[in-house]
Amino acid sequence: MSASARRLETARSGAAPRPLPDDRRPHHPQRAAPPARPPAARPLTSTPSHPRRRARRGLHPVFMLFSAVVVTMLIVGLVSISAMAVQTSFAVETVQERIAALNDRTESLTNDVAAFSSPHRVAKWARERAMVAPSDVEVLTVGGGSA
Repeated sequence: MSASARRLETARSGAAPRPLPDDRRPHHPQRAAPPARPPAARPLTSTPSHPRRRARRGLHPVFMLFSAVVVTMLIVGLVSISAMAVQTSFAVETVQERIAALNDRTESLTNDVAAFSSPHRVAKWARERAMVAPSDVEVLTVGGGSA
């Protein structure tokens, strides 16, 4: 049992404290002399020098304002992102419709080119304009090099 526990036990029981064995007695070779006069007592004040704040109940108004601003900014950001996504989807749909219309136009023009360049149509057009096919065809070669 420790010395402080023994002192506590003897203080409770009211008995006189037992002396410590010689090997466990505290050694105080030089004790300080008691002061010449007692220390001055501090004056009592009605208000403490550091007033304690009363414990707050509920949430601090600044925290509530900050939280409201953050939540509002998050909601506005979410709504704006959603609006941008909807706007982008409408733009994509418009571009897809334009691509489909241009593909139809390309197909129509390709069919027109095929119809206008067919040999039967070219011959008919030439007959309407009194054109005839040549009777004797001559092939000219450009001279100059020996092969």
